[in-house]
Amino acid sequence: MKKVYKSGNFIIGITFMTLLLLSLIYSTNFANAQNNDEILETHSNFPMLEFADNINTSNGISSIDISLPSVSWNITNIEMNFTDVKLGKEIKTVEESGQNIHRIDSRGKLGYGVEINIIEPTILFGVYIYGYITGTPRQPVYVQIQGYNISTNSPDENILGNTVINISTPGWHQQIFEYEVPLSPGNYYLVINGSELTFPTDKSDYNWLFNGSGSINTNLHTAFYDGGVWSEEDVGKPLLYKLFQRVDRSFNPEEINMTLDIDRSLFSISGNGSIIVNKNISPNSDVFNIPIYNNRSIELLFDLSFHIKLQNFLNTEGFVFIQENPANLWTLNPEISRYYCNYSIKFIYPNSWYNITIYRNSGIGWENITSDIIKDPINHFIFLPNNTIIEDIDWEITANSPNIQLPYDVQKEKFNPGQEIQFSVLPPIPPGNITFRLINTFGYPAQPDETYVIDSIETEDLKLNYTLPSNPHEGNYKAYVFWNNATDAGVITQKFQIIVQSVPFTLDPLTIFGIVLLALGLSAFSIISYRTIKKIRTRKIEEEQKIFSKCMDIMNLDYLIVTNKNSGLSIYEQKFAIKELNGTLISGFLQAISSFGIELMKVENQSQTIKLEYKDSIVLVSEFINIRLILIMKESPSKYLLYSLEDLAYDTYKNYGNMIDQFNGDVRQFKGIEDLLIKHLNVSILYPLKLVNIDKLEKIRIYPSEKSVINTAISIMNKNGTKFFYLKDLIPEKTCSPKDIEIILKLIEKNIFQVAI
Repeated sequence: MKKVYKSGNFIIGITFMTLLLLSLIYSTNFANAQNNDEILETHSNFPMLEFADNINTSNGISSIDISLPSVSWNITNIEMNFTDVKLGKEIKTVEESGQNIHRIDSRGKLGYGVEINIIEPTILFGVYIYGYITGTPRQPVYVQIQGYNISTNSPDENILGNTVINISTPGWHQQIFEYEVPLSPGNYYLVINGSELTFPTDKSDYNWLFNGSGSINTNLHTAFYDGGVWSEEDVGKPLLYKLFQRVDRSFNPEEINMTLDIDRSLFSISGNGSIIVNKNISPNSDVFNIPIYNNRSIELLFDLSFHIKLQNFLNTEGFVFIQENPANLWTLNPEISRYYCNYSIKFIYPNSWYNITIYRNSGIGWENITSDIIKDPINHFIFLPNNTIIEDIDWEITANSPNIQLPYDVQKEKFNPGQEIQFSVLPPIPPGNITFRLINTFGYPAQPDETYVIDSIETEDLKLNYTLPSNPHEGNYKAYVFWNNATDAGVITQKFQIIVQSVPFTLDPLTIFGIVLLALGLSAFSIISYRTIKKIRTRKIEEEQKIFSKCMDIMNLDYLIVTNKNSGLSIYEQKFAIKELNGTLISGFLQAISSFGIELMKVENQSQTIKLEYKDSIVLVSEFINIRLILIMKESPSKYLLYSLEDLAYDTYKNYGNMIDQFNGDVRQFKGIEDLLIKHLNVSILYPLKLVNIDKLEKIRIYPSEKSVINTAISIMNKNGTKFFYLKDLIPEKTCSPKDIEIILKLIEKNIFQVAI
């Protein structure tokens, strides 16, 4: 009876609690707010000023075409020096009108010539003659430059230039000599030489027009060839011809009024051939052409040396993660390409930035070169001189800015279902963006982010609001208001408490009877559920304890040695601490101990592991057949390490037992033991880790807690100037939080953290 009475009391108590629980469920719903490390990532473009000097020399050119890196580059200064300025090729007309004809044929005169008067050194490339041909040529006829016989005023026997005649219908016909003909000042003869014409083999006629009256060249002689000698025929009645020539001497630029057209402004070249132009020019082309003029209206040839100063705005993308920190960290990754021999960069950073740091990575790790640059904190700029810029490397610029606090106002902090949460802020000086994010009691956004563009000075507060549902979960909501413009950022937060009040209600007797019956059923279910939940909770606690213990075990591990049990020789060693140990000495020492206190470690009633305490270290020795594993630790291990140690000993024997028996001193064959250590003891968490896929984070789902760990890792690497970090840097000493370990393992699983060796 006593037992039944107690069971009845228990059922009545459970029933009462169930009814109470049902009434609470009917009227309210509870939830606990989670703490979120909310982050807003923003991007901005920052202009950097590139400077470059194009210094070059060109010889024998006739035009100025300067190549620029791209169409966006501007010219700020031009210095040029011209030397060996010469006139280019020209066509000089000597006689161009006349209707009279001299005929060259096999039946009469075999040649005609006209005097050429050269007044300055000249290179003759060819001539133009006005004439035509009748009949079909059989023998070659030549156009020649011959010397001048001053006693007979006719051609002499010196042939200076020669080409086969090229003539057809009436008109001007160009004759190009086989070689350039250099002529010094003096008199020469231009002739058509048909001395090889024979009759009746060749009956063609070569007709060359001349000016029989009214020529201005009254001093020019003409001559003919009759098959024996050249004889003077007349003077002042020249044959029609033009010279294709170039004057072969250098000119002073002022002598020919040499002028440059630079950006639609004319600049004269000084007598010494130099010019300096201080002018900001935007060619809007990747080739800058400078037209050249002179008073001869002839193309010039010259040697040119120049020094041109250039500048360009290089747009660089930067980003910042806005979160609840006292300072923002901005990161810029400029893509710098060196141009010409002298290249430098100037970056005018925002007035609010500080702790400007510059890194470069030439393939051997990030190098802090802040001390090598010029930094002006008064005028807020940094200058990267020519000697710091290396081709084809990565760059990173980091800086801090204060977390801007926005003035805001909250009328109340406690709300009931269906009420409107109101929040107002006064935006800073425009332009900028304000993003409103509201986190519910479960740590998730209550609504999509609301972003407001502030492009004018706001005289009134910006009203932010959210209407609660009619049945919200009781707990805390948290509002985040992010503000940013191109150079500054900040965030403010405010918590709101959601209160769900109980509403009195009445039920009819039939409903109460049904609830009682339901309560009795739920009572039995509650007992079973309680035990199940307790078992699950216990299992979760054990799992967290297991993660914590394994982490602490590995963090306490200093040294690991694998030896041949029989000989005591070391076949594999790995250290995890700074101090060096002699593995062979330790192995021999353990082989020979006889009077030290040895404690047998119990592991499920079967163990081959012993523990030795010596000074400040714990020595674990696990043996399996011919294998002896020696672990040196700072503190006593957990039971989980002992389980793993026995599994490690078994697998080591399984893979390397025969090789250990035949050990000949070559330890390289046991390198694979490291993979067994990673598998059973998870020693990889002691290895240096690196951050990969950082440029793909936007495509990978990253939770705020994971972003916080990533940012901490980046901060550690920037501070240490390395491309790797250690797990111990992320986790405070002796505080292996299961949650932290779980986050890090997730990042390793996502291939964001990887072993760096």
